[in-house]
Amino acid sequence: MQKVAIYSRKSKFTGKGDSIENQIEMCKEYITRNLGKNVEYIIYEDEGFSGSTLNRPKFLKLMQDVKSKKINVLACYRLDRISRNVADFSSTLEILKSNNVDFISISEQFDTSSPMGKAMIYIASVFAQLERETIAERVKDNMLEIAKNGKWTGGRIPLGFTSEKIKYADEMGLQREITTLVINEIEMKFVKFLYEKYLELGSLHKLECYITENNLKSRNNILFEKTSLKIILQNPVYVKANNLVIEHLKTTNWIVYGEADNVHSLLTYNKTQQSVVNGKYVKTLKNKGERLAAVSNIKGAIDPDLWLQVQNQFEDNKDKFPRLGKTNNALLTGKLKCGVCKEYMLIQHGRISKTTGKKLFYYMCSLKRKSHKKCCNNSNAKAADLENLVLLSLKKLSTTKQVFIDDLKAKYNSVLKDTEKVDEKVALNKLLSEKKKQISGLITELSKEEDEYMKGLIRIEINPLKNECIKIEGKIIASDNKIKKEKVDKINLHLIENVLNECGMIDTLPKERQKQIIDTLIESVYWYSIDKNKAKIEIKFIGTDGDDTEKVELDESMLQLKTPSIPCIKQDHIFRKLFECILLTYFHFKFI
Repeated sequence: MQKVAIYSRKSKFTGKGDSIENQIEMCKEYITRNLGKNVEYIIYEDEGFSGSTLNRPKFLKLMQDVKSKKINVLACYRLDRISRNVADFSSTLEILKSNNVDFISISEQFDTSSPMGKAMIYIASVFAQLERETIAERVKDNMLEIAKNGKWTGGRIPLGFTSEKIKYADEMGLQREITTLVINEIEMKFVKFLYEKYLELGSLHKLECYITENNLKSRNNILFEKTSLKIILQNPVYVKANNLVIEHLKTTNWIVYGEADNVHSLLTYNKTQQSVVNGKYVKTLKNKGERLAAVSNIKGAIDPDLWLQVQNQFEDNKDKFPRLGKTNNALLTGKLKCGVCKEYMLIQHGRISKTTGKKLFYYMCSLKRKSHKKCCNNSNAKAADLENLVLLSLKKLSTTKQVFIDDLKAKYNSVLKDTEKVDEKVALNKLLSEKKKQISGLITELSKEEDEYMKGLIRIEINPLKNECIKIEGKIIASDNKIKKEKVDKINLHLIENVLNECGMIDTLPKERQKQIIDTLIESVYWYSIDKNKAKIEIKFIGTDGDDTEKVELDESMLQLKTPSIPCIKQDHIFRKLFECILLTYFHFKFI
């Protein structure tokens, strides 16, 4: 008896499953006609998932079963049910081929059991991708034309505005609806305040400090960072555009569309692009000459003179930012946090040492720096001493590396048992997102629909989706409660073992390699000052719980990495705990 897998997919979730059911029935009829009735069907259904990615729960399960030799034939209604991407489709066919699984597409009548069938499948997949990319390009071009006309195309709503749907009649007299931005008077007063305060203080850093000291927060109840403040202060959506504003944008390599009227603002487009970096999709800035700005239908709020003064201030401040230490010289960048407020600590310059003649560097709490010690007063840490202590901990770790590895393996294996739960949660979140998109789309349709009967039908569709969302959210919470807190999955134990071999001579390695080892073995380091001559660090190694602690007392002599003395305690006990607890290390030395 042949085992036939039938895979079906539908991009949009409706909750009805009619399309998927039809796909399955047609596949069964085809299989019966061509392979007979002596078959066992295994059904895989993904509803609400796009064909642009292979990250679909049932499809991934299908591939697992293929590799486990549980399937002889894979059938689907159309090629694009598997994937619309040629590379993804080709890799899938290779997996099928290597596991002796035939592939059948009943709509196109392609069968990989013949050479012609294989060739035709590849050709068809090329056209499927071409269709998808053509549609995407057409949508992009349409959005670009809308943008050139100064209309809001969506995205994050800037501070000081709210979105509003307005109706209008097109050139054919048909009723249309478009979303635009309108001024939120309360928020816009704060935006104007930021512009004026920036000019008063003279720098972005001082403005950030002022905001932090006075606990001024965004609409999401978080403190403003430099980045968000800069976006607000440089965004032309706030300015009443005149010819001087447009000229300024042109001189800074913006392509500007429309005529200024000293009333409406400008909207910017085409500032970023999506690219793949290390296998992940990331947004990167486009070249300055590709950026677009257009006079919009949105009223401005900031006077042109004030806006231009702020832009000129930014230009004047380019070479005046406070000097921080180079992060490539700091071993604990991205790992060291303030033990008091849990914010990251930054490296910064100090004085020249009278004894060594070398410049000293210190780690300083970022919140302390921004708030001028008002929100956090944790003492600075002398970089050399702190880094040496961390390196010493890693050097000692190498003496019991096997215990560390064995215990880490034990934890890792226990986490692997929960992989299915994690996959389930990912699938649930995906499904929830798709259903919410469906609800949002239906609500948009409802707002456009004039016919009361059709409105009623749309409402009937919305209610079950809302109930499904509630059920899924409950399942996600239940899944969260089941998944263990350990975050050791995907750890390359072989790599860790090799890195541990280097820890015994870590004091002789280049700083770049020391940094790599720290990034591999340490999850985080917390710094606590106790008094003028005493402080504490908390080193959290990979795979730790944080439930139990081990305390080791160190004195100044032990701060030097090459000092051979080690505290007189049972090392086996200490290092067995290293991966499952936080190592608290107390030491005495002077710091500022």
